[in-house]
Amino acid sequence: MLITISALPLFAQNNKDWEPTGVWPFINRQFKAATVYTGIYSKAKTIVPCNIHIGNHTLWYSQNDTLMEAIPKSVLRVEFPNGDVYMPVGSEQMFGRIVREDTIDGRIARIIHVTTVNRQKLDSNSVDALNSSQNMLQGASAIGLGLFASALADANSGRKIEEEPLPLNNIYFFQVRGEIFQATTKNILAHISPKRKKEYRNFTRTAEIISTNESSMHKIWQEFFLK
Repeated sequence: MLITISALPLFAQNNKDWEPTGVWPFINRQFKAATVYTGIYSKAKTIVPCNIHIGNHTLWYSQNDTLMEAIPKSVLRVEFPNGDVYMPVGSEQMFGRIVREDTIDGRIARIIHVTTVNRQKLDSNSVDALNSSQNMLQGASAIGLGLFASALADANSGRKIEEEPLPLNNIYFFQVRGEIFQATTKNILAHISPKRKKEYRNFTRTAEIISTNESSMHKIWQEFFLK
């Protein structure tokens, strides 16, 4: 079923410099209409205002002015109007943004970037705020968007949530020949030609490769998967 919904008033100002915070741990500053592809038993496409929660990597959406959490593992792909496309990856089905697409051996190949909370660096205040926001979200299906916005404002007690960004991790995944794997040294070595393993180790030393850096991931991709 295809549903078309107008833009929501909640957090209507778009902030390109937005960073997720303890009380608003979402990829985007606002819920944005996006095309969501779902399907456990059969595929469906819906256009609905939604956002991605980076604390537990779930998709939240608005239906009839009420916040809802998508059924885990039911979402196949999310396409936002600005061109950002997200898909679930890894055993935890974390939502990652597709940052590059190519063709390898006639099949689609991708680099996928996942943003996740660095829980080791969370201070106690951020943990409390993150837990508080999760509790409010769980109740949002009953109170609706308007009351949820008021509850969020009360929880902030005058604090500016933009000034309290969460510590984040950048994780990258490669999709090659139908397989998706996290782009760690161990996994990359397992997916390249044995003849090039020594070359890869030398390359990562001389090219200043950093596993959490997108530019580094593109360099490895170009050198060892596209060549």
